[in-house]
Amino acid sequence: MLTTPITTPHFHSRVLALLSSHLSNLQPPTYGSSRTLASSHNTSPLTIPPLSPGDSPLTPNESINQLVAVSSSWVDLCSPDPLIADISRQILTLEIAYAAFCGISFVIIPGPRLHHGSLHVEGLMYYARAVHEILSVGPYIQIHIWLRMVDNPDVDADEMGDLAPFARAEFLGDMEAERPSKVDLFGTWDAWDVIRRICKYHSRLFVGKNKNHLSSCRPLSLPKSYELRYCYLFSFTSCVRCVIKWCFKFS
Repeated sequence: MLTTPITTPHFHSRVLALLSSHLSNLQPPTYGSSRTLASSHNTSPLTIPPLSPGDSPLTPNESINQLVAVSSSWVDLCSPDPLIADISRQILTLEIAYAAFCGISFVIIPGPRLHHGSLHVEGLMYYARAVHEILSVGPYIQIHIWLRMVDNPDVDADEMGDLAPFARAEFLGDMEAERPSKVDLFGTWDAWDVIRRICKYHSRLFVGKNKNHLSSCRPLSLPKSYELRYCYLFSFTSCVRCVIKWCFKFS
């Protein structure tokens, strides 16, 4: 099966322009009467408009069920900034809804970003809630969450165009605090366990593991309660990518 992005760089650019314009008109976050930043003033929402014809390469056709759709990797559903987390949730919901309309059966979504400055797994509940919602938005779609094999803070680097750097500093905690540098061998598995429990062990929810990380691990080192269901690898061409990843489902 071949992979395809659900949205185009045109959509990405449109979202970044909307976000930049919105942030330029916002006042700096301030603490409310309850001594919290979670006030309506600080969490003024930004509505992402529906997809336009230039925002997606997908259209309903006879061969659409041979494709594995990939949602945008530049979102940050775990952002401690509620504005960024809400925009990311809207984008994922729009993508899943359109993929379902086109007839896509398999979608790969990026795993949760577990580190934000000195904060660790603070927004995992937001991520799990978003996954729970899209399982209802796409009632016939299998969701595969793309997770790293281990929780390594050193590989949480921002890329050009990511939404994570747009998070306001006031929501990122103590920026001068030392960031945890220890690799947690079971960190991503713990995150997956939280997600699937919140989603009530949904039968259409799977976890995918990067083959590059798996290549140095023996199969017996994986949790014994997981069975291998799919194997995907990446091969790049000028237009599409052939998927071959490791995907597990809790048995």
